[in-house]
Amino acid sequence: MSSAKPLVDNGDPSMEINTHFGTQHIDPASVIHFPHGLAGFEQLHEFKLFHEEGKPTVFFLQALEDPDVQFSVVNPDTYQVNYECVLSDEEAATLQLEDPSDIAVLVTLASGGEYDRGIHANFMGPIMLNTSKRIGLQKHLNQVSGSVVIRAE
Repeated sequence: MSSAKPLVDNGDPSMEINTHFGTQHIDPASVIHFPHGLAGFEQLHEFKLFHEEGKPTVFFLQALEDPDVQFSVVNPDTYQVNYECVLSDEEAATLQLEDPSDIAVLVTLASGGEYDRGIHANFMGPIMLNTSKRIGLQKHLNQVSGSVVIRAE
């Protein structure tokens, strides 16, 4: 059941969706298409990035088909993490990548749980976005050298 719905006032093609920031109006041109979905959510293909006003460092990647599905994501550069990964030819084709400067890399964040109050970044499944064509994919890595934990004290 989705709470994303098209708006029909004055022929405006925008949509509205309920987020934890309240109801948001979405321009369909800002929607990011994930042809293969995300790990565990392969059936969801349309997502939107939101952020809290005045705090554009942590974003929320929310599924439009099921707005209850959302992920906290950050750009590793924001935290001075030098993070690079190589795209295969198939991945570059999926992203329709023509200019490498169009790529943005995001990593998902997760709470460490009851015994670890830190916030963990998932470097094993980065989200790659073609910012000019609004196409995304989640890359699955077998090995990453290093780990980053941001502790909430």
